[in-house]
Amino acid sequence: MNECMTVGSLFSGIGGIELGFELEGFKTSWFVEVDEYARAVLRKRFPEANIYGDITKIDFGTVPRVDVLTGGFPCQDISNAGKRVGITGSRSSLWKHYS
Repeated sequence: MNECMTVGSLFSGIGGIELGFELEGFKTSWFVEVDEYARAVLRKRFPEANIYGDITKIDFGTVPRVDVLTGGFPCQDISNAGKRVGITGSRSSLWKHYS
């Protein structure tokens, strides 16, 4: 019997990437998402997963290890529809927190 591979998600939004992984047999262990509405959606879609908040305040030494790390870092600062302040903007610079 094969053990399913686990997923950890950064900047999770409502978990679209992870839904795709779960359809292929992966198990999402945890999410990191600061937006409360998105966290409510994640709680409903993935009731067994841990959900963490602000990525800048997480001690990743205490977060369970996973086989696959996913994420879609915030793009509001670099999007043509956003502020266009670049990769060093307050939101887009969070990419540095990928572990």
